[in-house]
Amino acid sequence: MTKWIAETAFDCIDPKGKRFRAVARIGLPTTVPREGELSAYGRCAVMVEPLVSERAAGGSDQFQALCLALDLIRKTLKTFAAQGGRVFFPRTDTPIDLDDPSFCPYLDLRWLHDRKKKPVTRKSKGR
Repeated sequence: MTKWIAETAFDCIDPKGKRFRAVARIGLPTTVPREGELSAYGRCAVMVEPLVSERAAGGSDQFQALCLALDLIRKTLKTFAAQGGRVFFPRTDTPIDLDDPSFCPYLDLRWLHDRKKKPVTRKSKGR
């Protein structure tokens, strides 16, 4: 059974307009021991349900496997978007910046526009 160490959700709309929740999970990285001439390597479980079922990202060590698992999540969401899907911050209509390292949403210009403006005050220099 996979031990998941990180999980996050995205609201998505498929190309036909159906809204659904995608859940990305990353498992605890492990080291697969050396076998014969095959060197030891890192492995990390990853999935983006319902878009990609559980699979392993493998790398030269645990750190690289973890990085590649995160990269698989990003590439999955970017491919989904390239094929006409849309990816949003959970419970909003604010799109996710799929190039942002932490998958933060874009600024919501409607929210910024509707907020009351506060005047900018500058302190005068006392001389």
